[in-house]
Amino acid sequence: MSFSLTDYTELTRPMFNEKGPDIQTKLQRSQLMGESLPTRRASVKNKGSFAEMQEYFCTLEELEVLLKTNFINGLSERDANQRHIDKGPNVLEMDSDWKIFLKEINLFTCVMVIAALISAGLASYGYATSAFYRTETMTFALLIIVILLTIIMGFQQRKKSKSALKKDYGTISTVIRDGQTLQIDVGKLVPGDLFEIIEGTLIPADIRVIESRDLQIQISEDSNNIVQATKTSQIFQGCLVRSGAGRGVVIKIGSNTTRAQIQTKKQHRQLQRQLFWFQVILCSLVLLLVFIVMIWAAINWSIRVEEGFKTTVQIIIALIPETALVIVTISFQMATRRMAKLNILIKNQETIEKLSEVNCFCLGLNQVITSNKYSFNSFYDTQQLFYRLLSNDQSILLMKCALLTCNQSLDDPTEKAISKVFKQFEESAQLQRTTSYFVSQSGVQFNIPFNNSKKYSLSVVIENQQQIIYVKGAPEIVWSFCKKTIHTNINDDIQQQFQTNLFTQSKKGLRSIGFAYQILENGDDLRYNDYGYDFNMENFIYIGTMYLNVKISEQAPQIIDKFKQYNIKMVVVTGEHPETAKYICSQSKLFENPYVVEGNQLYLNVDDTNEVKRLSGIDFKLRKWCEKDQIIFARTSPEQTLAIVKALQSLNYTVAVTGEGLTDLGSFKQADISVSKKYGSQQMCIKTSDIVLTSQKQTFLNFFSAIEESKRAVNNVLKAIMFILSSNTAMTFALLSYLVLGTPLLLSQNLMLLISITVDLIIGICIAREELETKSQRKIYLILFSCMVIGIIEAAGGLLTAYSTLTQFGFTFDSIKYTRFQQGYTAQDATTYQSFAIDLGNPNLPENCTPNHIYQNISINFEWSSYEMSKFNQQYVFAECTECTKLQKETNPTYQGNCWNSIRSYGSCGVSGKLIEHCYTGKANYFAQNSFYAFLVIAQCINYFAMRTHVLSFSFQKINDVAIFCIAICVTSIIVVTYTPGIQQIFETAPLAWDMLGSTGLPFCILIIVIAELHKFLIRKYVQ
Repeated sequence: MSFSLTDYTELTRPMFNEKGPDIQTKLQRSQLMGESLPTRRASVKNKGSFAEMQEYFCTLEELEVLLKTNFINGLSERDANQRHIDKGPNVLEMDSDWKIFLKEINLFTCVMVIAALISAGLASYGYATSAFYRTETMTFALLIIVILLTIIMGFQQRKKSKSALKKDYGTISTVIRDGQTLQIDVGKLVPGDLFEIIEGTLIPADIRVIESRDLQIQISEDSNNIVQATKTSQIFQGCLVRSGAGRGVVIKIGSNTTRAQIQTKKQHRQLQRQLFWFQVILCSLVLLLVFIVMIWAAINWSIRVEEGFKTTVQIIIALIPETALVIVTISFQMATRRMAKLNILIKNQETIEKLSEVNCFCLGLNQVITSNKYSFNSFYDTQQLFYRLLSNDQSILLMKCALLTCNQSLDDPTEKAISKVFKQFEESAQLQRTTSYFVSQSGVQFNIPFNNSKKYSLSVVIENQQQIIYVKGAPEIVWSFCKKTIHTNINDDIQQQFQTNLFTQSKKGLRSIGFAYQILENGDDLRYNDYGYDFNMENFIYIGTMYLNVKISEQAPQIIDKFKQYNIKMVVVTGEHPETAKYICSQSKLFENPYVVEGNQLYLNVDDTNEVKRLSGIDFKLRKWCEKDQIIFARTSPEQTLAIVKALQSLNYTVAVTGEGLTDLGSFKQADISVSKKYGSQQMCIKTSDIVLTSQKQTFLNFFSAIEESKRAVNNVLKAIMFILSSNTAMTFALLSYLVLGTPLLLSQNLMLLISITVDLIIGICIAREELETKSQRKIYLILFSCMVIGIIEAAGGLLTAYSTLTQFGFTFDSIKYTRFQQGYTAQDATTYQSFAIDLGNPNLPENCTPNHIYQNISINFEWSSYEMSKFNQQYVFAECTECTKLQKETNPTYQGNCWNSIRSYGSCGVSGKLIEHCYTGKANYFAQNSFYAFLVIAQCINYFAMRTHVLSFSFQKINDVAIFCIAICVTSIIVVTYTPGIQQIFETAPLAWDMLGSTGLPFCILIIVIAELHKFLIRKYVQ
């Protein structure tokens, strides 16, 4: 006699498969609990934690009284409703709004806060000393606006996503109330409810088991941490029913459950890490530049400390893309909402990025290729006799074996097809209700659902005072249990007939199911204890094999075309017979000549505890098999599916899987992307999966809509970041000109912030709405192109525009170079420059000056941004004592001393009218800043057309609905900043003539679109 469940040479207790302690003891030892639970039964009179936990340890009789319920009929509907009001809904508390708000704080936000604090300090200092007070106050206000705007927008998007997830992610529980079985939302469960425990159920509350039928409970994320739950055991909220069935009573709900108080969920956040390093790189660059500036300020004593802090703020504003992360959030949440409209639930932002990179799919035939609708084809016994299921002894025996082992939900398509076969029998309707199943003294009912590792389902029933085991499953597995058939003993000829028939029928694409039974005549044929069971698996009698027709889904050709369109490798992983799987793949045109691997080629054996022993070198073989273009893995177990997913990932594939039941759980957690259906999938699969199809009418074809939307979101995020970095590059070059060449800052810090708030944010959101572009390039290449090509073009155009504006006011490049903080001499208001005067018209300059002597009492460090100094004519500010010029001598013939003359040479003033008074003054830089700003806004509007596609010409793709509106807002901002008097003072701009508003840089705008289109053309022509 041989028993399949245990290798008895390794056991100290023969014939029992010890599954370990029950769930109560197991959970006490588990690290999930953090501390051990009390092991003694709590008295109702006890105070504190023992009294609070008495429901966990009292007897079932005491529990029934304590909960004021009935273990047969359950609560009344009236009592249940009142308890729902008193106890509240059975839901865990979600993150508060405050916690969601804090999640929006990142490195960029922290750096911007530092800049805001520095600006506030500088504004306070300026108020006391009358220096740069107005500019820094406005900078502080704008920084606060940027910080709050980005945080609030991200907060709102996250909150909407949380609300959508909470709304769509609902589950249904089966309870008994007033003696009737009801389907209710898990949120309406109350203490005292009788809860039906079904395979695949994610336990929604703490319960006590009052009836068990081989309940196998997974108590942690570790799929090997499985224990047996018997009558009186506790099952805690969050545990998973791996197999079996039963009934329990709810004792704790919501936040009062044990696990809700001790368990924290850890999530894998790949995207956050990528964005984090993006922030780290830019913030490190900021710190490096700030360090250099501070060292330079320390060495150069002429530079004041406050100027170093002011430069720090300017560096932060120029280099940090303030709105980039909020656009990432908005883009992904827009994709999430678009998919929600398609009844596709995406659980987090990381899923969107991973989904866009999927290049391999492990698909099950039943979920993807076939329709999951089976019909009866034929039944063969081992004498090759065909039965039409008429009233004969064999048919009655087959009916009992088939129906009494239908231990899964009748929603299962195979069970549904089998039940339909026997509807003509009058006994079939009453059979399952009138049959007495064998129940052990510990409450274990031997009515075991189909297990994909074992490949069979089993029931032990009592008929005519005899115990009979009925088993149904994969024919080759069930056949291995048998020594004889209903006709004769099994010999080599019968064995050959069975194999030939199974191969022939499977080759036609039929699903095969084997049936057998055994009458337990010997007490050793079935043994059990409180931990498990074991029985003789060699004395079964084989009844025969049923074949079901498998129908190819009408959408299968479209699904296959989509796989090929997105260049996704297809790997079939199925529990079907190898020949059946091969036939289905051939008929659906999924594969033409696939390589087929059976599950038994992957492992030496799979024992009852789902532990596996690897064959020597199987990892290497498995990777080789996975490298094949057309591969089918047939008759696989969950452990084998998990190994296949790991092998594919080791080959650098981004793997997606689909499934419906617990057999898919391990691969769901391992795969990069997992897909399930809200209707038709078990609760744990829905919880574990990354994507949930939420409509009953949806098919797997809808999954490709999610792929398209994810690719669209990721591409648009990349486009938006490229767009923002282009303007940041231009700002950085303006700042470098200021820091290195000593020129005036040609784009003020407030204008930089304004561009971030208006142009970058508004058009960035427009880019997030662009349609999908199927072809793209490497991210790093595109980022470098946006910075090193488009950004430099914008910088060159902006600088040239600003310099040409300064030229109109009499400045040459030599006259502004190194003027930053150059020492000059103060002047009085309304001082007019006079080239012929000894003191150049500046009464502060003394007569009879001494060459090379510095007059400290009137010397200043000139600041272009200073409102007071901007009025001074630089021709007499930057002056030195030298020999008098010919003009000065002619004008002052009696003067014998030295004269004051300009250090630098200036050009002629090219403006007219009221603008003449600003020639050679610091006010001219206000006009230059205005022209730089106008050019950069226009350039970014043009850049939108360049960045909205990566490969296609911008004219090939329709402009989205809001783009023109966004561009109009940006252009309007130029008019507001240029011609509104109050705004001019805030942003340090001045009213320019229309022909000077960035007109010099217009050729660079055209160059942007030409270079971008040429770049795309070369990619389309030479890059595959």
